[in-house]
Amino acid sequence: MISFGVGVILPSAGSGERLGGPAPKQYCKINGRPLFMYALEGFECLSWVKRIAVVVDNPEHVQGLLEASNIDREKILVVRGGQTRHRSIRAGVHALQKNDPNLRVLVVHDAVRPFVPASLVQELVLAADQHGAAGATRPLVSTVVKGDSEGFMEESLERSKYVASETPQAFQFGILSSAYSKCSEEELDHGTECLQLALSCTGVRARLIEGPEDLWKVTYKKDIYAAVGCFRERMNQVCILAPEETETVRLVAETLSAKVSTVQRILITADASHRNLKETFNTVIFFHLHEIDQDSQLLNFAAMLDVEKEGLIVHVIEHTNADGMQSMSVYDLHHSGRNMARHYEKLHKGVVVIHCLTPGEDQRLAELVTSLVLANSTTFSGQTLFL
Repeated sequence: MISFGVGVILPSAGSGERLGGPAPKQYCKINGRPLFMYALEGFECLSWVKRIAVVVDNPEHVQGLLEASNIDREKILVVRGGQTRHRSIRAGVHALQKNDPNLRVLVVHDAVRPFVPASLVQELVLAADQHGAAGATRPLVSTVVKGDSEGFMEESLERSKYVASETPQAFQFGILSSAYSKCSEEELDHGTECLQLALSCTGVRARLIEGPEDLWKVTYKKDIYAAVGCFRERMNQVCILAPEETETVRLVAETLSAKVSTVQRILITADASHRNLKETFNTVIFFHLHEIDQDSQLLNFAAMLDVEKEGLIVHVIEHTNADGMQSMSVYDLHHSGRNMARHYEKLHKGVVVIHCLTPGEDQRLAELVTSLVLANSTTFSGQTLFL
């Protein structure tokens, strides 16, 4: 357990040229929120983090974004960054020295790495407190080669002997401060690795700790799409309600389990309204036979809906044959779906109705439901689909 004060520096002043967008990548919207906000919230919720320096290119703009959010700004400092990564981190160190000099360990984490594993941060902080510095690493995916001035290969590194340096990284406050006071202008302008700076300027060898695979950094446009998908997977807590346990229900649950945070199956029984459900879910999948018993089911299970998170309600109607639908027009079915969408809007939920008319399509149904759950909840809301 961490019993001392920890500060965090989030360098977020880069131009993001490799992303190729009109705005720096730290301001790109993911699920309606700026990218840097995810890393900021990941540290803000840690009780032993006492102060966070967000180092940015435009402090006034970032202050406005923070004021428009729900984040607690009490422990946040917004600091103007420099022209390079090291100059920005040094600005963060100086700001923390001025505002909270009693911090014992500083954590440096790129603001465009949206996922902050709390257990890893704690492990790094404790290792830095003991050894002076610690950094997260990941195994190399590709072999590293060296080229000469004319573009020809000179040598390759043995991949098993090297790892990729990632963030977060942690340092005793005095060591990081000393490293930046001793480093050269050349290092400030061209260096990027804080662990190397601590080694060359203070002689401290960092403890290396392998981190999880989600330490990746948003660098290119494809990384934005990956981040959106990852966040949707993490936020989706799915409940499947069905009158009986069938192969279809099992397959849908199995397919979803690898793509979302939580999947729970509940059988709809006569005493279902008396369940003392402690869990809440942002996405619910109802299985019906022949028609939707919408009102009674929503009344019985309304308490399980997490209305603070956007999500989807999917009604899957299994028809033993299509004869019962001959009197229904596609227009009426679609109109009914649109009405349900308006009904669910107050719960921050979209709605999709799937009519299963063809037997033996369990796998396709599972894939369809999974695609709907992972999409934006408003994209298909109000649609009536046939399978």
